Amino acid sequence: MLDTELIADLETLEGLTAEWDALAAVNALPLMSPAWIMAWWAHLAASTAEPRVVVAREAGTIVGLAPFFSEPDARVGRLDYRMPGISVGRAPLALPGREWEVAQAIGSALAEADPPPDAIVLEATPLVSYWHLSLRECWPGPTRPLACQYRVRWCPTVSLAAGSYEDWLKQKSAHFRERMRRSRRQFAAAGGSVRLSTRETLRADIATLIRLHGERWHGRGGSEFLARGGDRLASMLEQAGNALVDDGRFRLMILEVEGQPISAQLATGAGGEVIGIIGGWDERFARMSPQVLGILATIEDALERGDQRLNMSVGQQAYKQRIADGIEPVVWSVVVPTGRRLPLTAARIGLVLAGKAARDTARRALSPKQTGRLPGAGRGAARAHPRDPVP
Repeated sequence: MLDTELIADLETLEGLTAEWDALAAVNALPLMSPAWIMAWWAHLAASTAEPRVVVAREAGTIVGLAPFFSEPDARVGRLDYRMPGISVGRAPLALPGREWEVAQAIGSALAEADPPPDAIVLEATPLVSYWHLSLRECWPGPTRPLACQYRVRWCPTVSLAAGSYEDWLKQKSAHFRERMRRSRRQFAAAGGSVRLSTRETLRADIATLIRLHGERWHGRGGSEFLARGGDRLASMLEQAGNALVDDGRFRLMILEVEGQPISAQLATGAGGEVIGIIGGWDERFARMSPQVLGILATIEDALERGDQRLNMSVGQQAYKQRIADGIEPVVWSVVVPTGRRLPLTAARIGLVLAGKAARDTARRALSPKQTGRLPGAGRGAARAHPRDPVP
């Protein structure tokens, strides 16, 4: 039986960062590292959010950690427990082989929390982790909670098993190789250069990233990423960057032509996994495919570091599909514990899930123009973003 603690203050978490960071690495979940989560708390957390971090120990050693926060949902009068974060790969952490025991510890801690959750929301979680099912099966008491998935998205991935960038490129089609080599020749002929951000350039490079990303989405419905982060996003990225850039885990790749930035791609790595977060590029240089050149530079850098995989995050854009050789499903799910509020919470969730199912069916049956008239069917609704609405 694991010793379990529910931590409700951020100061206590500061003393756990070394073991917490090691857990994030062994789980290959870079964005669950303390540097990213604590930066989120400092800059992006809502004023109503409160830490509810479950720590599971064996003989004093941390074997599991789930950095939940509680957040009241005023729209439906419900208290949700969620995972903080800004992108995909958000999940509880457990030593390999100890997931079931950690799920039991999490369930016990949350069942006894004050106040207890009406719903436990897991967003952008790797499908293969099955945490919503583990929490349901391991919840204490005679009655299991309700558990369901309400969204699935796909992340294109790139295997980095090749020994070098040239070996990796040989695995692609002849057409792809020629196109990429031509883009690189054009880039070099224009005076192009590639660099990674350093502590000294970090602030300016983050401003460049946000500018290029915003310009890329201007006129396309806007960037949900920027809309949710607002003016605080740059500060959040800077705090995470200062904590990770010297170790090569905050990787902001900048492509320049004669000193002018034309592409910026942000990724983070841990445990052999690299996750692309956001990118942007200057469309005046579209003939060089700056977005693809930025990803290729990230792949080349990751191969040199000995990483195993690049996850390009949610999105089926054509340029991602040309580069990818695999896919990682991520799921949004909800667990509804038993209790006096169960009927009301379950009813509200059921209504929204039914509405989502109806809209999904309509999208398959209707024309794009007709689909656009559906409630919640605008550009923002069709695009996955860091904090998708929960039922």
